[in-house]
Amino acid sequence: MAKSKRATILPKRPPTIEKKSPPISPAVIFGVIALAFVIVGGLIVSGGGLNLLNRSNAPINSANFPTKGKADASVTITEFTDYGCSHCRDFEMETASLLDKDYIQTGKVKFVAHPFYLGAPEMAVTTQAAWCAADQGKFFEYHHALYENFGSYSQTALISIASGVKGLDANALAQCLSKGTHQNDVEQARQDAVSKGIVSTPIFFVNEQRIEGNQPYEKFKQVIEQELAKAGK
Repeated sequence: MAKSKRATILPKRPPTIEKKSPPISPAVIFGVIALAFVIVGGLIVSGGGLNLLNRSNAPINSANFPTKGKADASVTITEFTDYGCSHCRDFEMETASLLDKDYIQTGKVKFVAHPFYLGAPEMAVTTQAAWCAADQGKFFEYHHALYENFGSYSQTALISIASGVKGLDANALAQCLSKGTHQNDVEQARQDAVSKGIVSTPIFFVNEQRIEGNQPYEKFKQVIEQELAKAGK
């Protein structure tokens, strides 16, 4: 005998009495807001977390950093780079030469390198070596050679790399490195970058426009052309 299809009628439940939450007093609201200000203020003062006051688009003063290009160029590109960063290496090996040819050598762009280390001690020594090369006017040549030999950053390797750079005195660089001549400069460069809210690399400023990571050449070209247009170039 086939079973009949029918809806199941559930027993009625007693009505639920909704309990109203007591109103929140103004004192509690004020306390929560005050606590939020304390937390945010702590993050700002300590330099950790959000770096809320330090993530403006304007680059920090890079007057003392290695520079190439026309001094009064309409566009300035500042690169924040770490020698342990593979994306920084990719930028140097793939994009930097195109920017150099199209914009730097033509006098349209001034390029400023801001080498610093994100925290690894061996990168601090490598950055010191780059500053030592800058003393001899060979920063960009040595900078490129470091990325060509990416990861070979023992002190012996740093000196060996220097010996392969034309016009760079490897012995002078070795003495500069052993004396820790630029140890304070490198630490200051790191603090400057961190104070800017830079916690990854590479980061670029094209005038006041910030570019994160190793973007395609076309992206740099687009931003540069925008800035040149602003300057009427």
